[in-house]
Amino acid sequence: MNVEEILDYTSFTIDREPHIIVDQTVCAACTDRACTTACPAGCYNWSRSDERLSFVYDACLECGTCYIVCENKAFIRWRYPRGGFGVSYRMT
Repeated sequence: MNVEEILDYTSFTIDREPHIIVDQTVCAACTDRACTTACPAGCYNWSRSDERLSFVYDACLECGTCYIVCENKAFIRWRYPRGGFGVSYRMT
């Protein structure tokens, strides 16, 4: 099963409070930006014109890949969503 197929079996309960917050200053100095290519849900996007990283947390699969690949420790906060929020996998 690939990521696209998994997304067909997922649902999200979106919290108004983001569970991941990145330090934009650290991200602006990053040359690798591994999060933009490693995130299987494509939640990270680097804007060259704004020189800013955007993160869309409402599609996050909560896998932790971004946290692992970030060499600069740019995360101010990385935690799982509060109880009752986030991704729900339905594999049946």
